[in-house]
Order: sequence, then C-alpha cells, then structure tokens
Amino acid sequence: MSTTGIRAYFENTLAREIARMARVQGRSESSIIVEAVRVYLSARSEGALVAAGETQKRQLNRIEARIDRLFADQARIDKAIYCFVRLWLEHNPPLPEDYAESAAASASARLEHFADYVDRAAARASKSRRSALAALSHEDAE
Repeated sequence: MSTTGIRAYFENTLAREIARMARVQGRSESSIIVEAVRVYLSARSEGALVAAGETQKRQLNRIEARIDRLFADQARIDKAIYCFVRLWLEHNPPLPEDYAESAAASASARLEHFADYVDRAAARASKSRRSALAALSHEDAE
C-alpha cells in the first residue's frame, strides 16, 4: 500500500498525548494518527449514519407508544369518572320540594367550585405531562 505524506498541526497538549500513546503502545505517532482518522471516517460513513437514523426511529417509536398508552389511560380515567357520576345521579334519591330551591343554589355554588378545581387540576396535569414527556425524551437520549 502506498502512502502519501500529509503535514498536520496539533495543539501542544494533543501532540504530547499522541507521543505518549505512541510510546506506551510501541508504535509510531503516524500510525496513531492514521488509526484515529480511520475511526473518525468510519464513524461518519453511510452505514454508520443509517444505523444512527434507525436508532433514532426506534427511540421515537418507543416514545410514541408511551404517549399512546398515556392517552389510553386518560381515556379510561375519563370513562370511569363518567360512569361514577352517572351511577351516583341514578341512585341518589331526589330532594323534597321544600329543599329544592336552596339545593339548587347550593348545587350551583358547588358546581362552580368543582369547575374551578378541575381547571386548576388540568393546569397542573398539563405541566406534569410536559415534564413527563421531557423526562421520557431525556431517558431515551441516555
């Protein structure tokens, strides 16, 4: 195999590290540099880039599956709450007529309070979902 000389300039610390590694391994400095360039170029070859792309696709598929499970869980929770409210309304007896007006006023106030609570909980859940998604993406990056 024929070789071609190329002049390269290195920072002093890097040049000392190359010289130290050559001494430890009993090789020439040129062979250390040639090996490093080969490794660098092979890591950026088309096959390596395709493999990296495939890895990213698998990671995105895992994240998508986790998000799908979160949405499915949320749908089950929504259905459970709906069933509970429906059963509660079906099986609680109606109020006597003389309590109806005060009960309606009380119910309106309680409903307003409940709606405010749900809004606050939804805002917290939205923040939690964003942080959960961030944690998932951080976990997959590692």
